[in-house]
Amino acid sequence: MRLYKFILFFFILNVLGSALIKAQNANAVFELDTNRILVGQQINGKLRFSIPSGYQSQWPSIPDTLNGIEYVAKGKIDTLKSNDQSILTREQKITLTAFDSGFYVITPFSFNYHKPGDTTTYSAETQAQLLTVNLIPVDTTKAIRDIKGPIEVGISWQEIAFYIGIGLVFIALALLIVYLLKKKKVAPTEFKEVIIKRPAHEIALEKLNALQDAKLWQQGNIKQYYTIISDTVREYISNRWNIDAMERTTDEIMHSSFIQQVSNETYNRLKSVLTISDLAKFAKYTPLASENEQTITESFTFVNETKEEKVEINTLPDKEQSA
Repeated sequence: MRLYKFILFFFILNVLGSALIKAQNANAVFELDTNRILVGQQINGKLRFSIPSGYQSQWPSIPDTLNGIEYVAKGKIDTLKSNDQSILTREQKITLTAFDSGFYVITPFSFNYHKPGDTTTYSAETQAQLLTVNLIPVDTTKAIRDIKGPIEVGISWQEIAFYIGIGLVFIALALLIVYLLKKKKVAPTEFKEVIIKRPAHEIALEKLNALQDAKLWQQGNIKQYYTIISDTVREYISNRWNIDAMERTTDEIMHSSFIQQVSNETYNRLKSVLTISDLAKFAKYTPLASENEQTITESFTFVNETKEEKVEINTLPDKEQSA
């Protein structure tokens, strides 16, 4: 009988001692709603850490992504105490998911803590857990169907009002255009005198004759003499072929399109006149008396060879005809 009581007392003492020892230890737990999900599906987990009230602990840092697992949301850390205030429990809700099928290991969460009066750092970890992520099941017994087309949505009254407004604007613009066209008066006919445009060769020959009568080179005015020859020939080319020969160099004139219309002799004659004029104008060369006579003679010849006899007359109806 005494032996039985001794054994019972020892058992109760052992249970109480174990409970006391367990109460004095830290306990870390991570619980999942389930350990099997579909790709992209979210699950909730609860991370819990319990220590005696006098202990100091540090909450672990949870990354956004770890080993292919996405930690979508992390709730606030709640603090709970046991009824006798001896155990302090902190817990945090965590939402996680994975976007690829397979098996994923949720590595343990580690907690560091200190006991009162002890500088040693202790640690407690949760157990590692395996998360299985499956693809969405496909029923291969059913036929493959096309993706549904876009759903047609009816026109709202706001859209109808918008289109009506646009139509009214176009109608108003059309009426305005018709009104302005009817109101517009016919502009009165302008009467001008008959304008007769002188042929280009007449103007050029007139200037060359005046230059010849002025006898500039005989008086030593060589530069002025060749300047007038060059300007007269260039002006003739501008009026005759409608190009801006006054602003072009001799080389550019000799490569103009009108050159294709003249003979080789005429081409060489024009090139000689312009080249010697350029040299004399810029004091790079003093021509001989025979060259002075030859240059103006070739200028006369070039104009006569390429002149156009047609006279352009611009006329307008007289007042009686327009009325």
